[in-house]
Amino acid sequence: MNDDVWYFAYGSNLWVDQKERRTSAIRTGADRPRIARLADHRFAFNKRGSKGQVYANVMACPGEEVFGVVYRCKPSTVDTMSEHEGGYDRKMVTVVIDDGSSVEAITYVAMEKNVMDDARPSDEYLTRILTGAAQHGLPQDYIEKIRLLASECEGDA
Repeated sequence: MNDDVWYFAYGSNLWVDQKERRTSAIRTGADRPRIARLADHRFAFNKRGSKGQVYANVMACPGEEVFGVVYRCKPSTVDTMSEHEGGYDRKMVTVVIDDGSSVEAITYVAMEKNVMDDARPSDEYLTRILTGAAQHGLPQDYIEKIRLLASECEGDA
């Protein structure tokens, strides 16, 4: 278990059903998911999918922060997750978890070639994010910020 890693989810992998379908049961107890904040980044709907879909991304942005959760995982679990995260690069980030401590975590950031102008995600995709955010108890004002961001984006997905 010493080689376990933290995985920071900020998009549709917040949704427990999706995360478990992709990588098996989410751990409980001391290794349970923890609310986390990624400083100096903003949440965006600007990752282009292979069929024109729009997905979530995090972008460097001083003074902003992205909420999500960290899941404790085996490295092989993250490898499995990577199979579902096409068009993203795996990056190490430092996040602050709910007890105030910092942890290093793997997250996914859109490859530069897949970054587009902010656009409207599908209702189904947005629902996955909002449901997962509520399941983990992310701050209500942050959940509303995501909902508002999606409604302000141009275009249809």
